[in-house]
Amino acid sequence: MSVTVVNGYLCTTCSEAAKARSGQDPHAPSSTNQTPDAPSDPTQNPAVVFGGALTGQNAVAPTGAAQSASGSPPPSINILV
Repeated sequence: MSVTVVNGYLCTTCSEAAKARSGQDPHAPSSTNQTPDAPSDPTQNPAVVFGGALTGQNAVAPTGAAQSASGSPPPSINILV
């Protein structure tokens, strides 16, 4: 793989170099590969669901939520044991 600079753009493929030669930004985001940002919905399903001895450990408050009235930190697990 060769790396070249064409019209000030760093190009790693011949298709990027061709775009740079035509005056286009070869690294400009295209509408086909962009995904919309996920909404910040706290009711979304968790990305990981623990089972066995870890069941219920992913039930912590979302980021930015107020701590419980007692002010105690969320439960933790010592994984180094």
